[in-house]
Amino acid sequence: MNIQAHLENAYQMIKKEPVIFIFGGLLVQIMIAASFGLLSGPMLGGYILMFVYYLRDRKEPTFNDLFAGLQRFGELFAYFFVGVLIFIGFFLLIIPGVILAVWWVYSLFLMADRKMPVGRALGESRDKVTAGGFIMHLVFIFMVGVAPAIIINMAAAIIPFLALLHVLVMPFQCGCLASLYLEQFEGIDPVSLKLGEEVSAIPESGEETSASAGKQSVDEELS
Repeated sequence: MNIQAHLENAYQMIKKEPVIFIFGGLLVQIMIAASFGLLSGPMLGGYILMFVYYLRDRKEPTFNDLFAGLQRFGELFAYFFVGVLIFIGFFLLIIPGVILAVWWVYSLFLMADRKMPVGRALGESRDKVTAGGFIMHLVFIFMVGVAPAIIINMAAAIIPFLALLHVLVMPFQCGCLASLYLEQFEGIDPVSLKLGEEVSAIPESGEETSASAGKQSVDEELS
């Protein structure tokens, strides 16, 4: 797990497309809150796919892409219940919530990108986290989601307007997780995902790069 490369990939995406990722992320959060979480799957699904497509396929994001998940409402709505289970785990003893949140970190990516049913997505996400190291995933999630929020809160206690930086947490977290998802499930070196480089380049030997091979495996599964 190349944490530095994942952080850099997220930073580069937000830097190149700040309007769509930052304000789009804010819109997603507003719509999820307004729907009491019922739109979490469709809205978050469309949002994270923008990061995946931008990294893997070099498809520039648009505001229309934010609502792509709504076209698959029936498939992605089930993610709402995943969130409910995680919330219950946190509410009861905290630790069960942490375990479920880490186990299922890839579930929405699998549902949105590979069109897996929720049960299979939860199982494959848990298996991948277990194989890749639960503690490593826990540390990664803390670094990209929890730690930034804590730092911003501490800074805002001194300079209140810095609380506005919270709008950066969600796009940064989703960008990092998209990069990690492509590394873990498609075997793509996150360094090769750096924007400005050709992800699907084929070496002179005629062998496919890990990026193109990973993308082909996804296409075959979807077909």
